[in-house]
Amino acid sequence: MVRVFMALGVVALGLLIYSTVDCIQTPKHKVRVLPKIAWLPIIILLPLLGAGLWLGFGKARGSNGGGGGQRRGPVAPDDDPEFLRKVEFQRRQAQRREEEARRQAEESRRKRQAEQRAAEKNHEKKDDDRGAESSD
Repeated sequence: MVRVFMALGVVALGLLIYSTVDCIQTPKHKVRVLPKIAWLPIIILLPLLGAGLWLGFGKARGSNGGGGGQRRGPVAPDDDPEFLRKVEFQRRQAQRREEEARRQAEESRRKRQAEQRAAEKNHEKKDDDRGAESSD
């Protein structure tokens, strides 16, 4: 007989712990009849009755049977549309900067080449002028 009472005590304790944890973890919008703050003392002060009332009336049951909650947000960053937009924007900015740097480098190279050609022509012209003076 003592074993039966001990077994019932263990079951009651397990039910009390389960109901308390379930009440604490349940989102406010899924609690029915009373607010969460009222359900906790009922569950703790009336162990079997409170736990039974909580399981029967306190928590709104959804189609998933009240099991683990579903993830609402993206699981990985590459599944998040906002993250993907941000990455694409950064990639385009980097590409624009690279193209601008390439364009500026090309302009700078062309400018140096033009200056070199002008300097060479100027140098050749001076040589031609010196040659013309010496032949006079």
